[in-house]
Amino acid sequence: MSFAIPHDDLQALEDRVQAALRTTDDSALDVLGYGEVTLVLKLTTPHGAYACKRLPVFPTLERYERYTSTLADYLEKLEQAGIRAAPTRLWHERLSGGRIVAYCVQEALPAERLCSRLLRDQPQSWAVDFFKRFLDHVDRAVTPAFGLDAQASNWIDLDGELTYLDVTTPLLRDDQGRERLDVPLFLTSLPWVLRDAVRLTMSKSIFDKFYSSRGVLLDFLGNLHKERLEKLIPLFLEVANPRLSAPITAQEVAAYYRGDARMWELIQRLRKADRFWHRNVLRLPYPFLLPPEIDR
Repeated sequence: MSFAIPHDDLQALEDRVQAALRTTDDSALDVLGYGEVTLVLKLTTPHGAYACKRLPVFPTLERYERYTSTLADYLEKLEQAGIRAAPTRLWHERLSGGRIVAYCVQEALPAERLCSRLLRDQPQSWAVDFFKRFLDHVDRAVTPAFGLDAQASNWIDLDGELTYLDVTTPLLRDDQGRERLDVPLFLTSLPWVLRDAVRLTMSKSIFDKFYSSRGVLLDFLGNLHKERLEKLIPLFLEVANPRLSAPITAQEVAAYYRGDARMWELIQRLRKADRFWHRNVLRLPYPFLLPPEIDR
């Protein structure tokens, strides 16, 4: 199922984003959510509503085209693995100097069907049924060359079928085990003094977990702490551990989450310092919209 991209409305949305970057006032934007790197905006038009994820600005058309090819391959492999992904299209425009700004666009889906919300609102029997379906998807799809960022907020339950939402970071590796994703591009939101260090010392550990069923599960369970759903962790471990050669403990989940939260808290503090430097010392707009304080 495809849909028409509202080109003029997306252009107007990008104009509002540029104004927000200049002024640091994002009140004209309808923010659906902040990721660690990108943000998702709601675009309401006379023809329908859309979820629009703004990507890091591509320095060249060639790098944008390489991304589009990788994303297309990822969507195809999701389908081959039996995972339904939300229909996704790309919109882009050229900026000065040959740069490309782009959005991943999906039709807006009912927010009340997000699995992170349903886990909070539905009875325990629904949670167990969802988790078994989730495990089946992960076991069927994840390989050393194909990964999933499968936290609960990345799934929506429509008519009893799970749909995967966050395809923006296509998790594919080549025959040498290298990320096909343009990792340096997706690290541009970090202060420049950190980018090489993170790319050389941390990027492998950041991505590795998504390429094993156990790692995907550990990340899913850890994020339940952020969603304030940690009460479900013991129940989910009872369901999952019989499938694993190395069982996961609640203590391991908690330790994983603490480490992950500390890393992203540090990165967000450094990004705020970088924004201060841009605006108050360099007198330049900061090129990213940062999330408010996240209660981790």
